[in-house]
Formats: sequence, structure tokens, C-alpha cells
Amino acid sequence: MFQRITLGSAVLGLLLAIPVLPGHGFGEPRVVPDTPFYFDNHRFDRYPDAVVVRVVSGDTLVVQIEGEQKMRLIRLAGIEGLSPGENPFYQQAIELMRERILYRTVKLEGDKLLRNADATGLVEAYVWLEGHQINAMLVRNGLARIVPYSHNIKYDSYYGGLQEKAQQERLGIWSRL
Repeated sequence: MFQRITLGSAVLGLLLAIPVLPGHGFGEPRVVPDTPFYFDNHRFDRYPDAVVVRVVSGDTLVVQIEGEQKMRLIRLAGIEGLSPGENPFYQQAIELMRERILYRTVKLEGDKLLRNADATGLVEAYVWLEGHQINAMLVRNGLARIVPYSHNIKYDSYYGGLQEKAQQERLGIWSRL
């Protein structure tokens, strides 16, 4: 028994003697390579900050992601924006997004379960501003619909509840029913 304790103590002593390399701990900034494939749907392993430089439609943005030189086209995940024929709500969605997030820094979140097979061009993400999700805000105000069988499923049940509330309160597109 004494030999077992001595051996365990020796192994523990060796492990504790290994120096920890500086700059490789949790929370340390990582070098972000400027490649179009770093922030794609296959390696969506972080929550990057991005500045919204343009609102294209009620569910699509152009952003400048921290550490990257190229602009990116981001589609809001899990929701479907309104079509131009659904005025005035289509325009309200665009105006709401411009008011809230244009030229502001947002956080992008990818769905961890399943992702779009297209690794280039359009990237789908959940967009957060100061702890509030923009995707959810649009659904709650009746300015977007959920996509029930999309490949982005992380917030499906949450969006479903928000859409039901918007329908019950007859907000946005649901006011016409």
C-alpha cells in the first residue's frame, strides 16, 4: 500500500511540475485568420463580434466580422423574412432592424446541431445585441415567420411560442387574419 501511495504521489508531482504555457488558457484571444472559410457553417465554433454595415432585407444582413477583411452576408437562422408584397410589414421589419442594429456591434451564434451544406456565401446565424436576439424580436412582433423544418433547430420551440403570442395578439402580419 505504501508503494502505491508513493507512486501516485510521484506521478502527481511530475504533472504539477509541467509548466503552463502563457497565452494558451481559456478566454485568451485567438489569432483569427482572414480566410473566407474561418467563419463558415462547418467551423462555426465561436461567437464572433460583427458590425452590421447593411440591412438587405427583413432577414438578411451584411456584416464585417472581427478579424476578417471581407464582408459577409448573414441570414437570420430559423426564421423566414416577409416578402416585399407583404407591405407595410416587410418595410417595418427592415426599418426595425436598421433602427436597432445598423452600424452596431452584434454577436453571431451558429446552430450547433445541423448546418447549411453550403459553406460559402450566405451564412445562417442567430444575431444577438446586448443580450437580446434579433431573430426572436422579429418573430415576436409578427415581422417574420418561423421555419418549422429548417436545419437550424436550436430555438424552434422558443420561436414557436413567440409566433403563437404574436398571432394571439394580432401583431404584424397576423393582424390581417
